[in-house]
Amino acid sequence: MKYFKSIIVVFFISLSYEKSKAQAISYYPFGNAQQLSIATNPTKVIWMDFRFQMNSFISSLNTEPALMVNLGYTRNANFYVGGGANLGIVGAIIDNRRLVNGYFGSFGVRAYPFEKASKISINFELSPYVQYDGAAGQFRAWLGVGYHFGGK
Repeated sequence: MKYFKSIIVVFFISLSYEKSKAQAISYYPFGNAQQLSIATNPTKVIWMDFRFQMNSFISSLNTEPALMVNLGYTRNANFYVGGGANLGIVGAIIDNRRLVNGYFGSFGVRAYPFEKASKISINFELSPYVQYDGAAGQFRAWLGVGYHFGGK
């Protein structure tokens, strides 16, 4: 458990030391659960993404910090992979639940299809998820819209 807590601390420290804080914000209304994403600059080779579950009770509010790596770029899209942990921070504090609920991988694309609104992205991601003990899992898909403050 100490190992997992250390990983969580590293995720949050790396976000706080980033030169420019949140560079992109996205909303994923389509998928298993609605999520709000706050990310460092997603056009860099390595970036962090923090997702907050939007449609749940406070005590079961899940947060997903993830480290992402861009694999390739085209004129209008970024293709990336990454992974992270599904954390129940509030539940761990309030109800003494397990902090780490599970782990996930991410394979996605951030497309910038609008020439006149080049900061708006359409995001699609496939994300296999497994519970902390490996007993169960699911294959998740996310579809959302984002805004990149720094431009494409």
